[in-house]
Amino acid sequence: MKGKLKLISGKRIESPLNQKTRPTSSKVREALINILGNELKGASWLDLCSGSGSMACEALQRGVKRVLAIEKQREAVKICKKNLIDVSKTMSHSIHIEVICSELISSLKKGPKNKTIELIKDYERPDQKFDFVFLDPPYESGLYELSQELLLSKQWIKKSSTLICECSSKSMPRIHNGWQLKKKKFYGNTSLIFLIPNQALNCFDDTDSTH
Repeated sequence: MKGKLKLISGKRIESPLNQKTRPTSSKVREALINILGNELKGASWLDLCSGSGSMACEALQRGVKRVLAIEKQREAVKICKKNLIDVSKTMSHSIHIEVICSELISSLKKGPKNKTIELIKDYERPDQKFDFVFLDPPYESGLYELSQELLLSKQWIKKSSTLICECSSKSMPRIHNGWQLKKKKFYGNTSLIFLIPNQALNCFDDTDSTH
């Protein structure tokens, strides 16, 4: 079964109708896009536990050029891929999209140079790291801190990257010491935590802080 979601632009996309996915609300999506604004233009976006891909679709509509989405539910993967392709067709610039059906931690452990990621071969630049990471696992899954660690240790991000965690306002995840809290926003029962790499603890080989 499939439902419908409406993006900020008014475009409708599909959404799985089951209890295994929890789409990011339109209020939270709009708030996040407004916060990031022009930083999204030309950027790369890593979508973790992507579900229907609604957040990645919003990012695409705001100028993101490269999206890698990771989701373990097969039905959600099909819908996510369809949604991202549908949105990409409305964009005038070239976009690189890939959706992987995989468990989050096992994918992160392989790193961005994982040979199964086709997108890496097609992308016109050698840089495989991501400017933005959106992490939205089941709130009580315990995946937040290990994901934070692997994003750093497996070199998914650069020193200028931002990690956005969607979480429950009632149980905020612990922040790994490799990250620093940039800001925290509350939207009723849902919160967004914006993290940046702790420069004192991390070594990066990227010297360019732009996209």
